Amino acid sequence: MDIPAILIKITGAILLGWTLWSIRKHILEKRKAAKEGDKEKQSVSEQVLNNILLYLWLAFMIVFSSGMILSN
Repeated sequence: MDIPAILIKITGAILLGWTLWSIRKHILEKRKAAKEGDKEKQSVSEQVLNNILLYLWLAFMIVFSSGMILSN
C-alpha cells in the first residue's frame, strides 16, 4: 500500500471516530436535557429542521469516512 492510501485510511478513521463521538455527545445531551426539563424552548419547525440537518450531516460523515477507509 502506498503512502497516500495509508494517509487517507488514517484520516477516514479519525473522521469516523470524531463522528461517532459527536453522536454519543448529542445523545447524552438530549438525555440530560430531557431529565432536567428543557429550559430553552425551540419551535417545533426549528427542532425538526435542526434535527434533519444534524442527522443528514452525521449520516454523510459516516458514509464518507467509511468510504475513505474501505475504498482505498
